[in-house]
Amino acid sequence: MTFLSKWADAIEVPMRPIARVGIYIGMASLFFMVIFMVADIIARNAFDIGLYGTKDLEQFLLCFITFLGLPWVTLTMHHVKVDLIMGKFPKWVQHVTDASTGVIGLMVWTLIAWQSTVWAIRISKTNLGAEVLDIPIYPFVFVAAFGVALTCIIIVAQIFRHTDAAIAEGGKKALWILLGLALAGVLVWGSLNVEIPINPLIMGVLGILLLMVILFARMPIAFAMAFIGIIGSWYFMGLDAGLGLLMQRPYYQGTFYFVVVIPFFFLMGSFCFHAAISRDLYDTCATWLGRLPGGLASATVGGCAGFAAICGDSLATAAAMGTVSLPELRRFKYDNSLATGCIAAGGTLGILIPPSMGFIFYSLITEVSTAVLFIAGIIPGIMLASLFIITITIRSKLNPKLGPPGPSTTWKEKFFSLKGTWAMLVLFLLVIGGIYRGVFTVIEAGAVGALGAFFMILVKRRFKWATVREALHDSTRTSGMLLVTLIGVMILGYFMGTSKLPLETAAYISALPVDRYVILALVLLVYVVLGMLMNIIPMILLTLPIFWPTIVILGFDGVWFGVIMVVMMEMGQITPPIGMNVFVIAGVAKDIPVGQIFKGVIPFVIVEVIFLVILTVVPEIATWLPTTMGMVTGR
Repeated sequence: MTFLSKWADAIEVPMRPIARVGIYIGMASLFFMVIFMVADIIARNAFDIGLYGTKDLEQFLLCFITFLGLPWVTLTMHHVKVDLIMGKFPKWVQHVTDASTGVIGLMVWTLIAWQSTVWAIRISKTNLGAEVLDIPIYPFVFVAAFGVALTCIIIVAQIFRHTDAAIAEGGKKALWILLGLALAGVLVWGSLNVEIPINPLIMGVLGILLLMVILFARMPIAFAMAFIGIIGSWYFMGLDAGLGLLMQRPYYQGTFYFVVVIPFFFLMGSFCFHAAISRDLYDTCATWLGRLPGGLASATVGGCAGFAAICGDSLATAAAMGTVSLPELRRFKYDNSLATGCIAAGGTLGILIPPSMGFIFYSLITEVSTAVLFIAGIIPGIMLASLFIITITIRSKLNPKLGPPGPSTTWKEKFFSLKGTWAMLVLFLLVIGGIYRGVFTVIEAGAVGALGAFFMILVKRRFKWATVREALHDSTRTSGMLLVTLIGVMILGYFMGTSKLPLETAAYISALPVDRYVILALVLLVYVVLGMLMNIIPMILLTLPIFWPTIVILGFDGVWFGVIMVVMMEMGQITPPIGMNVFVIAGVAKDIPVGQIFKGVIPFVIVEVIFLVILTVVPEIATWLPTTMGMVTGR
């Protein structure tokens, strides 16, 4: 162990318990957020009086999840990265790259910590407080600055560790490359104050290209977007204005009231998993469909559709159903490609059937109603799941070796098995019904769903303190990662807006002498490719601000496009060679080659292409239900 590793240990050892306390505070904050939100709903509907200052309390508690959870997210390396290219390089090259991107990340968060502290000191001398509660916000800004500062210290330790590993494995060549990169960084930093006249559009394009480079260099997406946004804003607005952007915006974005729905729905899905609802759904579907050719694979898709109605995430749905259904599929000697392919494809329904995290983030960027998007996703979700089941049945009928029929069941057993669906139906009707009837908003529905899922654990007698702790921990950590990514999106958005790249691109594309559906096809092709590289939520945050103006100018219905876009992203999640859902299943079925899983998903990809064409030709599949229910679609 060299001195750099010793320094890294000396830094990380005391940081770990502090970061752990931070994530525990975030977990407790999430718990109280749910309680306060549900209490406010009950008070409002039962007694016609809302709890005073609930919105302010939710935002204050969200501050702890975002900023005190950040050190733990960084320490456990839970940030989203695009690990497509770097993994193919020698280890020492990977460590050189990780150390270099770590320095960039350190710069980003040091500037944010510095400016947040300056702002906290400044507003501590004023009366700036919450909207309703007479509580000053500066202590919470200090909390945010403290969490970011801890993150900077942890990043320093990681830089030391990567540098040490690079030199140990790469020798002098790694050392010289690191020194060269450090010198280049100093020169670039010094040149930022040099006025070089560049057309704003060209600057925007250069920013996007640089963003792609550092993303493929495995820099966390949140760090990369924030870095490009800072550099671009610095160039356009000057140093003072660029730093001023980091003073208030990170705090307000990290405590934005709308995004409290993110930890709520993640917690709901996690509680549902621990309540073993996925097992109950699979058993019910197997009882009804198991006797058909490929029946257990069809039951897996049905179970995925049911779990999607209470989860909202593609990867979580695939993982939950994979652990339940794969042992049964293998016990009945299903072909490995069909067994794994149906789970990977069925898992994609998690972002189409409401409640959907994809729709929530789409709404956040476009301001299209989340409630309308939820309702719009119901028929397409059911239709796509049905097409999957029909495909499985036909293929297994033609080739019985793919999926032999399962055991037959009586009608009594079939109807008795429906008891396994009650928990899913109750939660789905509770969440979607409450939104539609106006009992609570989409944001509040997340809290209701999370508390309802917790009660399912109690009713099903599957309660353990370890289960609750794990659900809160996973939800808080994942939410913290996504909330920090939103901060990066916000900073990048200022740069993109100043460059006018999205609007100019939209104007140029819409003026092309081609049919608008040709342009739509090109946009959606990008989503397929990106869907192979990253999870859906970072993908929406990264691309939608650029593409959305084009969709608006071309005159497409915003709700319909939201459904189309989610279907395309579903396709990307299972499309060779990088489909994320495939690798989730590969982690469950460790003895099945990834190539065999990809072979199994190809028929489902073809089905999604066919379904996409149908949805384009008949947009009413997405818009009919919300229109019939009196909801307004469009922009």
